[in-house]
Amino acid sequence: MRPDSDETKFRRGASSMVSAVFISRMLGIALIVPMQNLIGNYALGLYQLVYPLYTVMITLSTAGFPLALSKSISDFVAQGKLREASHMFSIVGRFLMLLGIPAFLIMWFAGPYLVGLSVPGDAMRIAAIPAIRALAPALLLLPLMSAQRGYLQGNFRLKPSGASQVVEQITRVIVVLVALIIAVKMGAGPSATAAIATFGATAGAIAGFMLLLQSVKKMRRETLRRLPHLKKSTLRARSVLRDLFAMSLPITLGTLVLPISQSIDGWTVPRVLVASGATLVNAFSQYGVYSGEALRLIQLPLSFATAIGTSALPAISESVTLRNPALTRTRLHQALHMTTLIALPACAVLFMMARPIDIALFRGTDGVTLIKATSIIVVLSGLELVTTYILQGYNAFYRPVVHMAAGAILKLGLNLTLIPLYGIVGAAYASIAEYALSSWLNMALIRRISLQRISYVKLSVRPFLATLVFGVWLYGVERVGYMVAHALTLDHSRLLALTILLVGLALGAPIYLLATIFLKASTLDELVHLPLIGRLMNRFLRV
Repeated sequence: MRPDSDETKFRRGASSMVSAVFISRMLGIALIVPMQNLIGNYALGLYQLVYPLYTVMITLSTAGFPLALSKSISDFVAQGKLREASHMFSIVGRFLMLLGIPAFLIMWFAGPYLVGLSVPGDAMRIAAIPAIRALAPALLLLPLMSAQRGYLQGNFRLKPSGASQVVEQITRVIVVLVALIIAVKMGAGPSATAAIATFGATAGAIAGFMLLLQSVKKMRRETLRRLPHLKKSTLRARSVLRDLFAMSLPITLGTLVLPISQSIDGWTVPRVLVASGATLVNAFSQYGVYSGEALRLIQLPLSFATAIGTSALPAISESVTLRNPALTRTRLHQALHMTTLIALPACAVLFMMARPIDIALFRGTDGVTLIKATSIIVVLSGLELVTTYILQGYNAFYRPVVHMAAGAILKLGLNLTLIPLYGIVGAAYASIAEYALSSWLNMALIRRISLQRISYVKLSVRPFLATLVFGVWLYGVERVGYMVAHALTLDHSRLLALTILLVGLALGAPIYLLATIFLKASTLDELVHLPLIGRLMNRFLRV
């Protein structure tokens, strides 16, 4: 296979994953508003009470298996061991299918008691039981779906993996909204409507599973046509599962960077604020703005970094297995370059448009300073996530976890030091330092392992200059918009804030793209492979 086709394969795969993540996340966000209007705050509270337990169960039942499996399969494919790759998927698929059964049983029978640990009395626990049990069947499918995605990603079939996420979310939205409209008209109570809302995940899982199943069948048929002349696989289930468990553990730990950082904030921020003189109510109000507004907003761009990383891991692993340093270098630079091209403008949007974002989404300006302070986390945490996946592609599984722990320790110390000096903003400064340290350690290790000189100028300086042009435009739109708003006494209008935001982004996107080309931060060929906008550019320019 020619390097050129491999480069295109990686760019297109990463782009499709990022696009799928963006669409599915936006659909998930869009669902909350009509759902809240239909079922009310109490039923929504039951829904939110159940979902954290579901998330934990998914994590425990799938762990880092999809990425570990994709890495192992990409290694086999690189060596031409297609029978072993197919056999490994069969072993892991059967195991994860069986693992779904205890996950379902725990959720069904023990879920009500586990949820009851976090709420006083039995009334809310009993009311949440239908929602818990409507969600439980999804756990029968999700572990097997993780194996299917790992198999497809290991074979660089990233589009079906991404498409399944979109289909899953679309099905969830349609089922939930249609069923809720019918249920509300029939007079269903909060317990029933919360159950309908959670059942959307099960319906989505069924749709996603069917799409993945067809893609896997097609992939395996293609493989079987090339298998007759190959030797029989000698893989043993016990050794395969043991090795994948050992590989999936550090991968799972690497994905816990942001949750661990947020847990440290949860343990320390309110306590330090109270110790510094704030009332308990004020301390938790400030923390609510920080965690519920500022940190929530960075989740979407960070999910892009995760999508790039999950594409980079098997790609880097394959080129390392092939002992092709030129291809490895190309894929390494592509992953880091794509991260900066997305993360830097995302940071600019959050920083320059903090006020209209806060008013449009949260109806106030309490979070403006915090949104600006946390915007830099998008870049640093994004680099940390992607470099973690790259290092795992180089078989350096535990060193990124050590770097993550070093960053977490630094954050803990800085939280205790900076919050008394700067208030709640000190927690944001501590997070910036945390991700700066861990991403720098990861980058330094990549240079040592790869024996390649990474061009920091190409990686960051030119994209930064293009982002600066984009930022100036956003600043101008925001200033002019609020000068008009002040004159019309519409400073806190949500509609005006949304208008300023949409104008800034709609006209700012082409400005940013032109700036990247003019400043040679990116080539036209790279831009047409960017997620979402790449296809539009490709059609417009007929490249």
